[in-house]
Amino acid sequence: MISTLRHFVVDSWIGRLIALLIFLAFVGWGVGDMLGKYNQAQVDSVVTVATRRISAEELERSIRNQLPAVAQQMGLTDPSQLTPAMRREVAQGVLQRLLAQKEVLALADRNGMKVPDALVRNEIFGYRVFQGTDGRFDRKIFDAKLRQLGLQEKPFLDSVRDDLGARDLLEGLGKTMVVPASVLDQLLAYNTRQFRTDLLRIDSDGVTVPTAPEEAQLRRFYDNHQAQYRSAEYRHAKIVLLSAESVARGLTVPDAQLRQIYDFESAKYNVPETRDIEVLTVQSRDAAEALATTWKANADWEAIQKANPSAASVAFPHAREIDIPSPELAKAAFASAANSVIGPIQTPTGWVVFRVTAITPPHKTDFDQAKAEIRDEVARSQAPQLLAQRFASLQDAIAGSADLEQVPTDLGAVPAQGSLDAQGLTKDGEVAPLPGDDATRKAIIARIFSQKQGEKPTLINGPANSGFAVLVDSIEPGHVKPYESVREQVGHDWLKAQQMRLADERATTIMLAARKSGGLEKAVAGTTDAAAMQKDLPISRMQNGGLPSALLSEIFATKPGKTGMIAVGDALYVFTVTGTEAASPESTKALRENMQGQLEQTIQGDVPTVFVHSLESEFKPVPNMPVLQQVMSSVAGQQ
Repeated sequence: MISTLRHFVVDSWIGRLIALLIFLAFVGWGVGDMLGKYNQAQVDSVVTVATRRISAEELERSIRNQLPAVAQQMGLTDPSQLTPAMRREVAQGVLQRLLAQKEVLALADRNGMKVPDALVRNEIFGYRVFQGTDGRFDRKIFDAKLRQLGLQEKPFLDSVRDDLGARDLLEGLGKTMVVPASVLDQLLAYNTRQFRTDLLRIDSDGVTVPTAPEEAQLRRFYDNHQAQYRSAEYRHAKIVLLSAESVARGLTVPDAQLRQIYDFESAKYNVPETRDIEVLTVQSRDAAEALATTWKANADWEAIQKANPSAASVAFPHAREIDIPSPELAKAAFASAANSVIGPIQTPTGWVVFRVTAITPPHKTDFDQAKAEIRDEVARSQAPQLLAQRFASLQDAIAGSADLEQVPTDLGAVPAQGSLDAQGLTKDGEVAPLPGDDATRKAIIARIFSQKQGEKPTLINGPANSGFAVLVDSIEPGHVKPYESVREQVGHDWLKAQQMRLADERATTIMLAARKSGGLEKAVAGTTDAAAMQKDLPISRMQNGGLPSALLSEIFATKPGKTGMIAVGDALYVFTVTGTEAASPESTKALRENMQGQLEQTIQGDVPTVFVHSLESEFKPVPNMPVLQQVMSSVAGQQ
């Protein structure tokens, strides 16, 4: 779908390569370590696709760079916390994307398609990592970055050319596809069909209970609902947790290494002036002048876009002058004051009207200010590699410490102790300050309430490659609270139960009367409920006034002329569907255009995907299984 095409086009080789350079250059994941495992004959091709090949180095680098993003999506602090199975899945996905790219390039080779040198040059000039403090391409920085990465200029340029070739070929596919009118009509009709409904809501909180409860009634209610008045079981436990995060906190990174990273990522810490810009482009000066006049009268960005659907709209958040594709627009935008509508200005793509909504002055983050952030990043990268050794040391310490008091402090393990219930709450009703993330906290709580009192602690494998040990040293069992101590709560609960019962009886009576008389309106006529009833509500799947989903499901399943009832929380709803009708074309025009755009985007995204799959039979990949297995096994097993 769209996400598949985006990953294929945006997550290009050059994008992965540059990200790898920035993220991994100084944190100990060098490519050389792994590639050293292959002999010269093996470090050749993993897979050959006609005129193209995937080298072991290219595949390994691509996989390595994908792992941080996957770890972040899963809420992990570091890629080394991914399990071997997860790593294998990532590796297989990366291999599939590289195969698709090589198949497209093989097709381009067969048809004599080649990306011009000028496009390659413009692409490279646009990479920020190769730009100086003035935001322009710097040849010295370019050469230095390639040396740091261990790349020659020609292979690098060839890779950029390949990326552009595959991207441009795929972007041209599917753009002529349109959504069939019949499909759009059916989807629109289903989602906008209106169910005309008479609706009455009865809140149990508003029901008056005629008589106060007698003491015997409250005691009987207490006896029948003792589970509601049982105190929680509390357990006092000692805990020790070792994780990548806890290890990272105690690591020391030399200032020289931090300075090296700071200098390498100078563009990140030396940011020129940026501006937030909203731009509309039309094809005639008259249209641009009219647009500027309208925009000045109503500065709302969404409103001006809706009022001018034919205008091409784009927003540039936090843009540098070099980021603006049109030199004319860039010059004007960075010379304008904030919050003024400017234009029209003629550009190669048309007449432009724009507004600068925010201006952020240039700013520099000094090394001393950035040092803590860099240290944390490096420490988080190095910590997972230390876990295995420290787990062994922690396991030995736990084995020799029956009370968890002799665990060395230099392992990076976090101690904690206290009383809590099975929901992780203290006796004060607050969340117990357990170490770790939510998943780890849940695992620790589960262990506390499954482990016997006094049982010797052992090291337990926790989520995200963490490890912890628990000692339960006392248990305070839960018990049914005496009636006298909870009498006030019993009285409140009894009242709520009576209110709900009376509300249910009233709603049932109204529903039966409505079914007998031919509708809710007739059933409540002449009663106090007539004023509370909402008559002839237009309810659809797109516009439903925020009614509860359970109620909406009942309404959509009810035939016209029929009456239904449903309880949702402390309220009861009685309704009659009086009829259904299609929404008018005028009322759904904007929705139709929006739905059509979204569906066309989806279909147009599917076409390149299908096209790539069709190439598999024409350009059959030829794998080099020994090398492929070595790469996959190494990546999956790396910790």
